[in-house]
Amino acid sequence: MNSQRIACFLLILVTLATDVSAGPDQRRLLEDLFSDYNKHERPVYSESEPVAVEFQVSLRSILNVDEANQQLQTQLWLNYAWKDYKFRWEPSSYGNITDIRYPAASLWLPDITMYNSIASSEIGSKPDVFIASEGSVSLVQPGIFTSSCETDLRWFPFDTQACKLTFGSWTLDGSKVDLKVKNGVSMGSLDGYQPNQEWHLLNFSVVRNTVYYECCPDTPYIDLDYTLKISRLQLFYVINIIIPSIFIALLTLVTFIIPVQSGEKLSFGSTVLLILAIFWLLLINVTPSTSASVPMLTIFLGFISIVNVLSLTCAAIVVRLHHSSALMPRVLKSLFCETLAPILCIGTNKPRKPLYESVPTNVRSPEPANFCAEKPVEHSLQNSGASLQVLQSILHELSAVSVQMKAKEQTEQNNADWMIAGAVLDRLFFIAYFLGLFIGCMVIGLAN
Repeated sequence: MNSQRIACFLLILVTLATDVSAGPDQRRLLEDLFSDYNKHERPVYSESEPVAVEFQVSLRSILNVDEANQQLQTQLWLNYAWKDYKFRWEPSSYGNITDIRYPAASLWLPDITMYNSIASSEIGSKPDVFIASEGSVSLVQPGIFTSSCETDLRWFPFDTQACKLTFGSWTLDGSKVDLKVKNGVSMGSLDGYQPNQEWHLLNFSVVRNTVYYECCPDTPYIDLDYTLKISRLQLFYVINIIIPSIFIALLTLVTFIIPVQSGEKLSFGSTVLLILAIFWLLLINVTPSTSASVPMLTIFLGFISIVNVLSLTCAAIVVRLHHSSALMPRVLKSLFCETLAPILCIGTNKPRKPLYESVPTNVRSPEPANFCAEKPVEHSLQNSGASLQVLQSILHELSAVSVQMKAKEQTEQNNADWMIAGAVLDRLFFIAYFLGLFIGCMVIGLAN
């Protein structure tokens, strides 16, 4: 155990000796540069001069977009560059050394902060600062930043989001630190950017702002607004949400096509409503849970749900009319059977001629006839009276049958009229649903 401790101690000593054992020229250069250096002092000749700091954000990757909490997590490299008059030397006087690296914690650094940051963490250890012989100082600081991002989910999943990353000095105003975009470009750096699997990067622009606050209206504060414009990749949502939604909407159309005689109209509509309810439960886990803006897809599915319930109600009305036995009013018959049915290409049952006309019951006794001259007259009259009674009985039965047949034909005709009225309503509901679905899809498509 002691031998291991001694070995570790010797290894640390060798490492430290290697780190500090620079050449005599570099050691002399460091002593000359930092002999009277104070990291709390701004690197300017005059206190009235601002330190010109060039700043650039390099976007490495988009880690997460949390729409529900309106947060954006990114991996960034922050590039700083400024001039320090104390860090100038002649390379020829120090063994042709043109640049050195020095720990950033020991130098003056601009306090550039992300204004809308929620959380940040540096990657790895504190980086070293690169110092050149002409006095330029540069620092590249990697980190993972979580910033606030106001999202608009109205057109989910065809939405485009614009998130701002605002950087500026936290304690120094524009008269102390003059923050500028590096090289004067209008775009952030995308060198080494790794594409995200859910979001497509459209633009990464930067704008320099000079802001005057109410507390100090004469003092300018400078910040840089980096705008990250991204659009959602829609393939996953089209396959798993959009296409099933369209199929469910088409299944609702089938509810109007199923004939009432099949007896499956209401059961099929109930099945479609059950499928839609299950689909809603699955959709909750995919769509962002926020009340700031309602996605158009949610409105579309809600519209389908409402229309599906209405279609069930309409199907129940159609089934009720189909089996109605009440006498149809003349106004409804004229509207549905005579006016709307021909327009909607629905066949009507023309009234048939009654099979039995009314049979008169007041049959007079015929004049006695000489049916058989050989027979006596009394015998002939007796036979004729018996035949007349039989004939009257038959005519009475025929009259009753005729009345029953006429009532049956009227009932059948009335039922047929109600069936036609139900078919007319079913066709009207079908057209209204189809037009509503088509117009709704067109509005969503054109608006997007």
